Amino acid sequence: MKCLSCSAEMKTKRENVLYKDSGLPHVTLRNVEVSRCPQCGEEELAIPKIEALHKAIAQALIRKPFRLDAAEIRYLRKYLGWSGADFADHMGTTRETVSRWENGTVPIGPQADRLLRLMVATKAPVSDYSLDILKGISTEKSSHTLRLGLTVERGDWHAEAA
Repeated sequence: MKCLSCSAEMKTKRENVLYKDSGLPHVTLRNVEVSRCPQCGEEELAIPKIEALHKAIAQALIRKPFRLDAAEIRYLRKYLGWSGADFADHMGTTRETVSRWENGTVPIGPQADRLLRLMVATKAPVSDYSLDILKGISTEKSSHTLRLGLTVERGDWHAEAA
């Protein structure tokens, strides 16, 4: 492989490297191919199945037995593909609060932490449910009771507003 900067032949070997592109200071990729240019020092990582890598990181984070920290919240928001504004809408909070969580100014609350983990765990929602419904939930107390009618069809239950 030739260096993109100086066209010299790069040397490749397997090693453990800190995955800086994740934005997480504690993620190490083990036994990955690293190519270095002996002339200019340029470095390239060969990361196979990068989407699966990002999913594995997200799954490990949501299984963490302690509250998520600022870098982990930012990583999970980006993993979900949301801007700060989208994330705030889905979490039912303000952009400023999201910014404070991600900058470490204010820790994420336990309920918001659990909601974020749940959203990551259900990234591939069932076909007739979208997490976008969370954006439309009112924060005001409601006196409305949802009446449901449930019908079984071919062994599956289906709910309808009655």
